[in-house]
Amino acid sequence: MSDLETRALDGGAQISFDETLYPLAAVYGAAYVFIDRCYVHLDRPADKRISVTLRLKPGSTLVAEELAGEFGNELLGQAWRHEISQENRALIELVATRALAGSAGPPGLDELLADDGGEAFEDPLGIAMSWEEKYKKKKPEATEGQPSVDAADEEKAGGA
Repeated sequence: MSDLETRALDGGAQISFDETLYPLAAVYGAAYVFIDRCYVHLDRPADKRISVTLRLKPGSTLVAEELAGEFGNELLGQAWRHEISQENRALIELVATRALAGSAGPPGLDELLADDGGEAFEDPLGIAMSWEEKYKKKKPEATEGQPSVDAADEEKAGGA
């Protein structure tokens, strides 16, 4: 026995059911799926009852006799999606929070320096060095009787 009561109308259908069976969000979701093809009217004809009237729009490809069945299937699918989202709300919120936090981008130099107080870290093995120290140009040492590179550069600058 179906929980949906259906009635065929001229060019549409009317579906009636107990509102405690489906969440209101599921009813709205199912109605929204049909608004491009049908005129949708939601009503509460009695206490704890919801009535959905679907009337085909001109040019719709649906068959009026199939409306109630398709709406029932969509209503069931929307109710299932609603239940899943309620059960996983904490996980969904966690993922959304992390995604939004990550969209802010990596921290800037000011934030990185503020995190450790701007102090250099400890290097007990003495292996850390700055880029400048590691790749600085080394001056060739002068041999006896030949001026150093710096002295040759000074002579060129003074002679020009």
